[in-house]
Amino acid sequence: MHKKTIYLIDGSSFFYRAYYALGSLTTPDGTPVQAVYGFCRMIKRVIDRFSPEYLAVVWDSQGKTVRHTLFENYKATRQATPSDFAVQKELVLEFERLIGLKQFMVSGVEADDILATLARDFSQQGYNVIVISSDKDLGQLATNTVQIYDPFKDKILDQETLEKAYGFPLAKLPFYYALIGDTSDNIPGVRGIGPKTAVALVTQFNSLEELYAHLPSVEKERTRKLLEEHKDEAFLSEKLFQIQYPPISTTIQELNLQENAFDKARPLFERLRFSSLLKLLPESTNSSPNTSPDESSSRPPSLLASVKYQFKSITTEKELEQVCRAIKQKGSCAIDTETTSVKVLQTTLVGISLCYEKGSAFYIPVGPQLTANRTQPKETQMVIGGSPESSAPAPTTLSTKTIINYLKPLFEDASIKKYLHNAKFDLLVLRSTTAMEIKGLAFDTMVAAGLVREDGGQIGLKALSEFYLNERMLSFKDVVTDHKLTTFAEVPLETATQYAAADAHQTLSLVDILQKALISQAMDTLYNTIENPLIQVLCDMEWEGIDIDINVLQELDGKVTKKLAAIKKDIEALVGMTEAELNLNSPQQVSALLFERLKLNPGRKTSGKTGYSTDIDVLSDLAQIHPVPGLIIRYRELAKLKSTYLIALQKEVNPKTGRIHTTFKQTTVATGRLASVEPNLQNIPAEKDAEFSVRSAFKAPEGYRLISADYSQIELRVLAYLSQDPALKQAFLNAEDIHARTASALFDVELKNVTPHQRQVAKRINFSILYGLTPFGLAQDLKISQHDAKLYIDKYMAQYKDVQAWMEKAVEEAKKQGYVTTLWGRRRPVPGIYEKNHTLYQLARRIAINTKAQGTAADLMKAGMVNLADRLKNEMPQVKILLQIHDELIVAAPEREVEVASQLVKETLEHVVEWDIPLVVNVCSGKTWQDVS
Repeated sequence: MHKKTIYLIDGSSFFYRAYYALGSLTTPDGTPVQAVYGFCRMIKRVIDRFSPEYLAVVWDSQGKTVRHTLFENYKATRQATPSDFAVQKELVLEFERLIGLKQFMVSGVEADDILATLARDFSQQGYNVIVISSDKDLGQLATNTVQIYDPFKDKILDQETLEKAYGFPLAKLPFYYALIGDTSDNIPGVRGIGPKTAVALVTQFNSLEELYAHLPSVEKERTRKLLEEHKDEAFLSEKLFQIQYPPISTTIQELNLQENAFDKARPLFERLRFSSLLKLLPESTNSSPNTSPDESSSRPPSLLASVKYQFKSITTEKELEQVCRAIKQKGSCAIDTETTSVKVLQTTLVGISLCYEKGSAFYIPVGPQLTANRTQPKETQMVIGGSPESSAPAPTTLSTKTIINYLKPLFEDASIKKYLHNAKFDLLVLRSTTAMEIKGLAFDTMVAAGLVREDGGQIGLKALSEFYLNERMLSFKDVVTDHKLTTFAEVPLETATQYAAADAHQTLSLVDILQKALISQAMDTLYNTIENPLIQVLCDMEWEGIDIDINVLQELDGKVTKKLAAIKKDIEALVGMTEAELNLNSPQQVSALLFERLKLNPGRKTSGKTGYSTDIDVLSDLAQIHPVPGLIIRYRELAKLKSTYLIALQKEVNPKTGRIHTTFKQTTVATGRLASVEPNLQNIPAEKDAEFSVRSAFKAPEGYRLISADYSQIELRVLAYLSQDPALKQAFLNAEDIHARTASALFDVELKNVTPHQRQVAKRINFSILYGLTPFGLAQDLKISQHDAKLYIDKYMAQYKDVQAWMEKAVEEAKKQGYVTTLWGRRRPVPGIYEKNHTLYQLARRIAINTKAQGTAADLMKAGMVNLADRLKNEMPQVKILLQIHDELIVAAPEREVEVASQLVKETLEHVVEWDIPLVVNVCSGKTWQDVS
């Protein structure tokens, strides 16, 4: 007879994870609910994943526990409980009561110990037990009938798996943690012993007692000494880590979870306005009588098949013609592409998916899509919908030319609205492989989700489908990786159709949801006027790429290699060491060189338990008293230049175009700034020594010049506008040197008498004010006392009083709403603003202030790019935007048009908005990026 399984949830772990994983969420009356929402979703996923008949949630006791009597500082390093924990915990308990979920909490006892008792007792009664938690402490509960399920990794861990991972029997876990400790619970362990040494000792000895009984047999003297010094801590740590087994009286019947129990939470979800959770429930009794159960959105996310969507491959011209005609009549469609690679400009198009109405979608194989009778596993077929039992489609009779002839007029008809997910990818793929353009881009679900998802969740199509639609889709792993295929072109046509058509279908299904979310969060204007048109601008920039001279990179590489060798020889001569004795790439050897051989005063320890730091801050301080640290700094700078840029960039050159094509990300930076990846061209250093400048390798095309357009002090100008501080505004209106003006007030000198040093101090403060300026930080930066640093800050705030008021207003906005917005309405959650922990609260303050200023500057730059691209297209089509580096654009213009183009660029960017302070853009031109830096 098949054993029944009991599922036990670590409720405290779930609750904490939900609280900190999500951004601030509140009900209309201001009640914080992010932890409640996250907890309910986690429970739903457990129910969908396991369909448990017996389920319970276990909670930590409030207040101190038995372990606190053993060690007063147990868990002392944990941050203070946020003030809104209690109200959210009560709502979670209400949810559990509504759905009939059994709860366990014992005064003075931790959840781990309750879980241990329940797991042991039910296991002894003949049941299987699955403990649901990501807490590493609970690994010691695993037996042949008790397993651990990590819900955040979606992995079930049994005893064998865990013992293989640790390298020793689970019974020895308390022994192991007695040695290494546990920083999260403030369990001390043996200071200086790390995991590697601990595993060796646990393998050699059977117990902590045996280890100390045979301490002389420990081979390493240092380890023996550490064990001797910290014997008491070791035995204390073992006791703290060992699981206790408090007596608990219960029966399996008390854990019984009724079928459809989750549906009983409807009243709570309605009260808290959890609309996405309500969508997971069946229609209520007062809903339309015409709504069938099949139309309910309560299906589990693992069975999109139950919806019976019709996903069909298009293999004949007649079918293609019918679909195209239907799209034209509808006036809109979702589009998706399948390729052999994610490198958009070096890939092969495999297929195109189309969807013009919910319930059905179509996949058009292009080129070598297999139609062989390769059988897919039944479970793979069942994940996605369609009809796995149907016979394989006939091989396609459509040529690529025929497909293009039908689709090109549709794709390039701007009156037909196009919906895509990660549109930039598909636009570039189609342009690269078929020369088709997509006009009429109405919506990108990925970019929209990046704006509206306040929980910080993933915005890939598969994740959005599960989050918003409760429908799980086939993954690339399901159809390619798991079957040891190389590319999507090898996937059998039937499976490819189910996978690819679903992409277009789910994209269309998400459009309405995300459009409404944008409106409800007041970001529809931001999306429609900036983010959506920016997609095409970025697409064109990535397509264009930037020329790079590999010969220059190789020449620079040779120079840097020689310079590195010369620096090393200089250091060897200064310290009296040979080449074989000195390895500057080893932090340990550098530490020994500085603090043992040269006897320099060490700074702080590294983040590990041994050794002194040799980071840039430490070396910069030491460079004031000895030449070697300064040489090491320069060595590291050039070594990074060589590995990160001079060598790596040569591999990034596109073999077809001879250029580097970066990818710009719209959705990854919380403030709204663009990010550059693969490769990151926003981080190319402006090398102080022109002889080693990587930027000199980036060049204009033949017959062109590069134009740099750089916003001058944009964030300070944004600050002046947002704060309306009269002194700050007046400085910009008078076109004064803002740093000199600030220095004049800080040092009580006339503007004309400000020294370069004083101006530099003021500049540091001006640029630090939006990043959480503190006396400690400024003291570290300027190498002055905290007392003097505080005086500077106080005088700064006295000079710009309205800046201080604006900063406090930004913090109050975050406290009131749980988020802040930019001038264009971009929203960023600030969950830490409710923290009692001082460090976390100060971080939240900085986020609130910085987001409003830097985020507004980022939106302004994006708006400028959209406006500039539009003007260039209409007035100077030969001029191309190539790169965006935060506050700067790099543009390429024909040599004969450089002067006119420079003026157009400057004029456009300076008039993105009409504020009561001027925006200033500095422009210059040259043959290489170095020339305009």
